[in-house]
Amino acid sequence: MWCTRWFLPLLLLPLPTAPPYFLVLFLLTLALHARPCFYCIILLAALFLSSCYWQSFPLDSQLSIPWADNITTFSEALNATMLPHLTTFGSTPPIVRVADRCWCDFASGLFEPYDVQKWEKDSIQRAVAHIERQWKQSLESDTDVSANATAEAEPSHLDPHPTSTTPNVATIRNETLSSIFRSIFNIRSNKSQPSQIVSPPSTDTTPTPETLTETSTIEPSLPPGQFDMRPFGFELIFDFRWSRRP
Repeated sequence: MWCTRWFLPLLLLPLPTAPPYFLVLFLLTLALHARPCFYCIILLAALFLSSCYWQSFPLDSQLSIPWADNITTFSEALNATMLPHLTTFGSTPPIVRVADRCWCDFASGLFEPYDVQKWEKDSIQRAVAHIERQWKQSLESDTDVSANATAEAEPSHLDPHPTSTTPNVATIRNETLSSIFRSIFNIRSNKSQPSQIVSPPSTDTTPTPETLTETSTIEPSLPPGQFDMRPFGFELIFDFRWSRRP
């Protein structure tokens, strides 16, 4: 761990604004001079990569470069960026969540110095977007609450006794099902009953031979072993006879 003594002062210094080319060249020359071991290289890489995360700044913190004569803090920059309806919203956070920035940032280019003022402006813009999102969510929730209250108040105003005039849905459903079942059972009972021939009223006149032949041919007798399905509504005759041929 003694080989990391050359890199420890870099952790105590603030983040540089020099171009990434010179920072990488400085780290390479320092590594050739100190010759850290493999474990020290892993430790230093973890330390420098963890420096990309930045904690929030309070609103009274000073800007690196004032935007104007009356804009020198994050709070003043936030009030100057927000729209008028957001300033009256009353949900300004006490801190500003700044954008992440690494110790050696390549966002501005390889040979360009880091733009700190742009970094601060991006942080302010993100804070304004967060406040506007909260304002829209609160506005939508208020609209939903008022709409629900209006919907609950309208039925009581229009119809003071809605249950007396509104039919019961369960009753209508049960009546519909019972009528369907009754119609099905009636059809089946009609099919199951055998067809009967209504005989005309008896008269004193003697039947003629023609009527005798007609009545005799209406219901022919079937030989044993056959089953007639016509009385049940099916035009079928089952023949269960077993015949042998010599």
